Amino acid sequence: MYRLVFLSIITGLICWSGNIDIGAKEITLNAGETYRQGDLTVTCGCDQASADPTILVLKDCQYWDDFTQNCLFEKTTNVYKNIECIEECQYWDKFNSTCHYRTTCTFYPSQKSFVKTTCERFDDFKKTCLQTKDTRIGR
Repeated sequence: MYRLVFLSIITGLICWSGNIDIGAKEITLNAGETYRQGDLTVTCGCDQASADPTILVLKDCQYWDDFTQNCLFEKTTNVYKNIECIEECQYWDKFNSTCHYRTTCTFYPSQKSFVKTTCERFDDFKKTCLQTKDTRIGR
């Protein structure tokens, strides 16, 4: 008798709990957006100036050695949305298979743009850059 009452209570609790909506809800918010449901208010407080946007970094071989089947120098392509900045060897020494000056890309999230640094004047004898130039790429 007690077993039957106990099983009935457990069956009742299982059926009753099945009617409660306990499903999870997933919501994606952009910076500054707000979501409200009943008493719940959620605001994405992400600070755009300090948040690093996602930059896609792609690597590709710029100089390949056919004899050793090795990449001698990799260039890097940085992509943010539709803006692209390529870091590559600007002054390559074929004889020594050495890069003497590599361009650089610096991303500024608040400006949503890259600054590419290249060598304007290169000293072939000393193998050094004497003067650089910064170019803005983006907005």
